[in-house]
Amino acid sequence: MTMPSNLDGYAALSERVAALSKDDDLSLIAADFPEILADHTPFDGLVIDTSFMRIVGWAGESDLPFEITDYSLGFEGFAQPEGFRRIGLWLMHVLLSGREWAGLELTHPTSRAQHFYARIERPQPRDGNLKQAAPLSFSEYEYWPREVWRHPFADPSMTPVHRVDEPDRPFFAFGWSHDECPQQFDPAKADQIIFEATPEGIAAMACLLMDMAHPTLGREEVNIEPPIIGFAGTRHRSLEARFWLPDTLAFHCDTLDQLQLPPTRAEILARYQADTSESK
Repeated sequence: MTMPSNLDGYAALSERVAALSKDDDLSLIAADFPEILADHTPFDGLVIDTSFMRIVGWAGESDLPFEITDYSLGFEGFAQPEGFRRIGLWLMHVLLSGREWAGLELTHPTSRAQHFYARIERPQPRDGNLKQAAPLSFSEYEYWPREVWRHPFADPSMTPVHRVDEPDRPFFAFGWSHDECPQQFDPAKADQIIFEATPEGIAAMACLLMDMAHPTLGREEVNIEPPIIGFAGTRHRSLEARFWLPDTLAFHCDTLDQLQLPPTRAEILARYQADTSESK
């Protein structure tokens, strides 16, 4: 038995999640999910733009001869409510399956990343003399919907709904499936997004995506920002992550098939060079 494409194996469970009110809960167990979780599952319900970059500048006093500029690399994920629910359930499946990792093969033609990987970080005993016989496994998760805030993993003082402790915050990274690309570290050539977190962090991310799609508690946009240049939602050195539902500033249409991503910096430069050559 293999996992159906487009996460169709989660359709019935997704209906149960969508029907929950803020006063309901649902115990998720391994038996609720398909028996086998594939290494790579085709899914066309998520589009990722890898060209996102946020720039922050500080000029200080007006007489300074310099400006301090910092930037945060990241990505943006676009999905419709059902897509986010199924991705959240897929993350729960990864957690309850006992696997260390699994991947989604992003088949929508608009997506600039072709793979989204989730890896569970399983902490080892702090005492080096204590040997672990097998990785920690989980049998059940009690889920209930909670209100979503724009910076959902920020410090407790910034958001009324506390979802994850600092050590369990997510870490996002670019990946390159071509051997020559990792040494170049060119985000424009990255075709993978890797998400890593502790079991608590995986569960928090799964719940966030399911909550984001909730009809009354959800939110159209969430930002998960690095702690140095943003609202402390990721671990240090992580990419920034933004997720969008339709009819929003970045997802300015109703469906993924209507979505048009902005041009990348390389595309803008190529157009500028072409225009310059034509004007000579």
